[in-house]
Amino acid sequence: MKAITQQKIKTFLPIFSGFYNSIWQFDDNSVLYDVNETRQEKNLQEITYDNLEIAYSEYESDISKELCNVLKEQLSDFVENITFENVYNPKTYNFSTDAINCIIETKPENIKEFIYKNKDAFCEYLKENYTSYDGFISSYSNSFVEWQSYTNNFNNLDIDKHTLGAILNFICIESGIDDLALYSKVIESVYVGNYLINYAECYEGLTCNGCGKFVKDYNIKNDAGKYKELMGKNPVQILCVECLDKI
Repeated sequence: MKAITQQKIKTFLPIFSGFYNSIWQFDDNSVLYDVNETRQEKNLQEITYDNLEIAYSEYESDISKELCNVLKEQLSDFVENITFENVYNPKTYNFSTDAINCIIETKPENIKEFIYKNKDAFCEYLKENYTSYDGFISSYSNSFVEWQSYTNNFNNLDIDKHTLGAILNFICIESGIDDLALYSKVIESVYVGNYLINYAECYEGLTCNGCGKFVKDYNIKNDAGKYKELMGKNPVQILCVECLDKI
């Protein structure tokens, strides 16, 4: 029998659970903790999450690229390469979550062999993920026979952008590959502090005692002078122009 030719297929990265409310969500807590620890040492007022300016898109892109690299190694028996394309973020998270779009170069014979060796488990996977119920209408069949026919006996996995990703997702589950298994390998290459845009402000900037916003250094003398005019004394606290105007 002629071997299945290698295929490069646009699909989604399997097993990825999205950024929203998952272990992949940006860790604002650790960034804010590190910042305030340094600010305390400098006798500066602590800041809040509102003061942080984070490059979330850049973080998500870097995490996604590392996930593609790590998962390529984890699935080396089934894929030749995984190339990151982009991150999809839904407008709302009611019915879907983030996805990583990628191009996967397959080892199709190994994928096909795995499906048939684990046919019963694959049948259960299809029933669990593609059976319609109240509030969910599946776009794909939950029947093994129909998937087999749709893919020409699993020889053609580039029918659409979903099929290969779904099959590799099944392979990951059966192989014990999940978010937790990937997290430590991915996060060691991504330091969240690098995505703090207003780094200097957060670690060294003065903040308004009224609203907590950063006060630009070049405004401090003018603001302090205005405070003295209004209050008749030098300030014991720093206030921004907006807060001064409320006095």
